[in-house]
Amino acid sequence: MTNTLFPDQPWMLPLMVAVSFILPRIPVVGKFFNVINTALHEFGHALMALLLDGEVRKIDLNNDASGTTTTVLKGKFASFLCALAGYPCAISVAWLSVYLLKHGAVQGLVIGLSVLFLLMLVLWIRNLYGVVWVLLFLTLNGGLIYLGNPLYLRYAAVFYTIMMITESIFSVLVLFYLSVRTPQSAGDATNLAKLTHVPAFVWSLFFMGYVAFVTYRIYFMIF
Repeated sequence: MTNTLFPDQPWMLPLMVAVSFILPRIPVVGKFFNVINTALHEFGHALMALLLDGEVRKIDLNNDASGTTTTVLKGKFASFLCALAGYPCAISVAWLSVYLLKHGAVQGLVIGLSVLFLLMLVLWIRNLYGVVWVLLFLTLNGGLIYLGNPLYLRYAAVFYTIMMITESIFSVLVLFYLSVRTPQSAGDATNLAKLTHVPAFVWSLFFMGYVAFVTYRIYFMIF
């Protein structure tokens, strides 16, 4: 089956998918690329807080690929929407990325991600690992743009996108597991459970459903 991302190299896409599942399990190097999804997740919380007239105090990106966003919000409903925004944001950016790739905006995607993470660094990211991660990511992409090789840029853009998709899937599966086994420490699902009194595993199912829906739509955009 031919894919629209690598029509002349059909073997490249399954190779990238396999690497995107394996690489994050490798210490240090793998976690570096894992943080792309984490940063987008935390950006979702930050963006929602701003849309609700709240305040974003800081964002931490950690070397274990976890992250936290510290916000000040007005009321429980704002807190509810902010807690809801992380997982949908990450997979939705992946959806947008596939759209851009299909329409040839390869360099635009690489530049867009770089600008987004630079803005997050300027405005909110203050912990050491987060600062170093953004600077390394910008250096990597700056080097690719400077070289100007369209094939390398395409490989990078598709790889980033595949990482967003696979890590979104993996993260909601982990969330579901945690929400069943240790519902008191299931991240956003726990926060939503405290706000709504709806069990954490129900919220994890909601996130899984949205990620599954978007992944389904992405599949038919690619093939």
